[in-house]
Amino acid sequence: MSFCQAVRKETNHYFEESFKHPFVKGLVNGTLPIEKFAYYMLQDAYYLKHYSKVLALTAVKAEKEADMKFFLEKAQFVQQSELLLHTTVFQELGIKEEQIAGFMPAPAAYNYVSHMYQAVYNGDAAESFAAMLPCPWLYQEIGEYYRDAKPGVKVYEDWINMYSDIAFKQSIEEQIEMMDRYAHENPHKNEILKQHFIRSCYYEWQFWEMSWTMQDWEGEVKKYELIEHL
Repeated sequence: MSFCQAVRKETNHYFEESFKHPFVKGLVNGTLPIEKFAYYMLQDAYYLKHYSKVLALTAVKAEKEADMKFFLEKAQFVQQSELLLHTTVFQELGIKEEQIAGFMPAPAAYNYVSHMYQAVYNGDAAESFAAMLPCPWLYQEIGEYYRDAKPGVKVYEDWINMYSDIAFKQSIEEQIEMMDRYAHENPHKNEILKQHFIRSCYYEWQFWEMSWTMQDWEGEVKKYELIEHL
């Protein structure tokens, strides 16, 4: 069993919980309140902005020229393609400039991004990549799982079409091969790589929960105060 096969099996509960999460289910059947999707898109744009930066930082740490080129190209793709799509969707959702200017990342999004920066600053390219891979891999599987869904809402259908595209699946297969190579080349680091991967899977699940509840800092403080009084 390869490294990726092993960690995919170990984190299957996070994938399954994502498949059936009410946010994802609502997106694919068209019942997700549009304000929750708008909230998600703002948080996701924040995440992707930093994801592209982590990719660029990973390129600096890559030892092979081919790997450096891969990370730089992925960073450029995320910056130009996915973030451009977000900008288009912002317009379709009626998200105002003042909302973007006043945006504050939710606790779960902030924690996820911090986890990726920790991996790239304190580790090497392999460690950073292990922390980044769960995001596109999970989205590809969700897209494939629900590729025949017809939510009847344009922005939801566009989202499904993007992540169910065959080219996106081919990209994930290439990334899985690359991660397996890193694990094979660094057997002494496999436990660290696994832990980075697992934590990112957890944060992926938290991202759905964050978007479903429209999590904010004030609400988290109130929950803490409530627990303190129990």
